[in-house]
Amino acid sequence: MKFRLKMVGIGLVFLILSGCSTFDEREIIYHLNEIFSTSSQLFQNHSPYGELFYNEQFHTFDEIKKLLDTKVTEDGLSYMVDRIFEEDDEVLVYKQPFQTYIQESNVYSSTTTNLTNGYYETVRETILNPGLRLLPEDELVFEEQGDTVVVTGENVYIEFYNEEEYGGSAHQYARYGYPANDVLSVTFTFVKDENGYLLDSFKIEDGENVS
Repeated sequence: MKFRLKMVGIGLVFLILSGCSTFDEREIIYHLNEIFSTSSQLFQNHSPYGELFYNEQFHTFDEIKKLLDTKVTEDGLSYMVDRIFEEDDEVLVYKQPFQTYIQESNVYSSTTTNLTNGYYETVRETILNPGLRLLPEDELVFEEQGDTVVVTGENVYIEFYNEEEYGGSAHQYARYGYPANDVLSVTFTFVKDENGYLLDSFKIEDGENVS
């Protein structure tokens, strides 16, 4: 009996010393993908607003908050909105880089001419970057700090298409400014509350091609 109690005690000490991780990486990945997918709706349904453009479906803070409810904190939501929108008479219109893309790409037709920046370059360092959905899980590092989980990826290589395999169809990607591949460095910070993990802050920036 003493031997069994001793073994239990050693096991408990091991769990305490090892940090006893309380989060599931797969759950965090699921939340990230949900955020990437849902936030993509923020740059759709473009409609004129005077000389500017706005999202016809989501053009107030409350509408966006409702869309992303239970996915982000108030701070995370504010940062996300500030990266894409600015206020004009209580209506959220797209920030200038997005305005320029819409105006130059002529989204109401099938042609794109004289683009200052293509679609990909416009959204590259925002939560709208479609490459975020292609982040390899094994390139991400998860660190638990109390009720916070920080996910980082340094110089992560992302491949959109292989020019040799796709051939002529690669032009469909190039039309929107997609490179064949890209390198990003990312940081996502989640905080835990009664509803689970919420995105509190994030950083998406140009990575260094170390190949």
